Amino acid sequence: MLRKAVLIAGTGGVIAALVAATLGGTASAAAAKVSASCKTGGIGFASVLSGPNAALGNDQLRWTRVFLRYWNAGKPIPGVSKHFHRTKIKIVEVGDSQLNPQVAATVGGQMVSNKKVLAMLGFVGSNETLGGGPVLDRAGLSYVSSSATRDDLAKKLKLFHRVVPNNLAQATLAIRYLVSHHVIKKGQKAMVVDDAEAYGQNQADDMQKLLKAAGLKVDRESVPESTANSNADFTAVANKAVAIGSNIVLAPTQTASDSELFTQQLKSAGYHGHFSAADGSFNAKAFNFPGAYVSYFGADVTKVKVAKPYLKTFTKLYGQTIGFGPTAFTAAEMVAKAISNACSDGKASRKEVTKTLHKVKLAKTILGIPVAFDFKGDLFKGPKKGVTYFKIQANGTYKQVASS
Repeated sequence: MLRKAVLIAGTGGVIAALVAATLGGTASAAAAKVSASCKTGGIGFASVLSGPNAALGNDQLRWTRVFLRYWNAGKPIPGVSKHFHRTKIKIVEVGDSQLNPQVAATVGGQMVSNKKVLAMLGFVGSNETLGGGPVLDRAGLSYVSSSATRDDLAKKLKLFHRVVPNNLAQATLAIRYLVSHHVIKKGQKAMVVDDAEAYGQNQADDMQKLLKAAGLKVDRESVPESTANSNADFTAVANKAVAIGSNIVLAPTQTASDSELFTQQLKSAGYHGHFSAADGSFNAKAFNFPGAYVSYFGADVTKVKVAKPYLKTFTKLYGQTIGFGPTAFTAAEMVAKAISNACSDGKASRKEVTKTLHKVKLAKTILGIPVAFDFKGDLFKGPKKGVTYFKIQANGTYKQVASS
């Protein structure tokens, strides 16, 4: 009897061992089904990180890192359900595109070569998007910009996405405000000055058409923006603005310090009219001429209630934001959700991420507006609303005067 009991016990041990081995094998097989790209989804980040515009890209990169802190820790984020299964996300490639289309093409090549990159955040400017975008398109790597606003980018580039309204949306809000508030009137003169690159030229074109439609006479000029190797000089056009009696000068540029220089040179020339800049100059640390106006492709996050905890984290980690980068938080959120959805079966590819990216919708964002890529006005698409317009106060701060 004792021997039988021992035998049964021994048999039970064998069965238990077999069961354990089987369960262990099943667990290992299940674990093996989750690819490395879905254990941690890799993304690229490309923006201007050096030169006179580095503040723009650094603000974007910092906001992206704030997003990742919340996302990877499973903390609440507007637009993300608490039941949504998140794939952890990591920046595995960073490129300094320098607001230069040729450099952006090289950066695009680096992103493509890094097989861990499932999607890219960037580029920052329209000109570099036109330079680097085709490289990414050919490789099937989707990219989401938080600041490239040229009207036709989505038509020219296959895998381009953006979370901001286009140039026309900015120009429309600015001119509508200026006319409706009698800052400018029919029959007056206006000067529009572009910065001799793809973004500024396009927004200047939009401004020029809208001003003419409002009955103003428009003088069009062009002054190349400052770069790491050269500085802009607005002396000649400032003198011309005075000579022709221009009531307003509108000058979209990617370089905030250029807008500050332009206003100072206009003042030195004896100009007494108005001045309006655009999103590339949305930086109160570099452009703070009292009385000037500036449009922006997003919201003032200091005024958006749901953005407060993220703004607090940003400030604690990096100090005060210049306000240009919060849209990068939302761009990263769109990409993170797309990768997570692609990983629902345990594996993800660039092609799968592209398919899921088109379908991502955020009902709430830190920008105060919903974001998706299916608006009819912009192929792959950006929101039509969300533009804000500011007037610079005597102390150099920005006061919002209009929004779309």
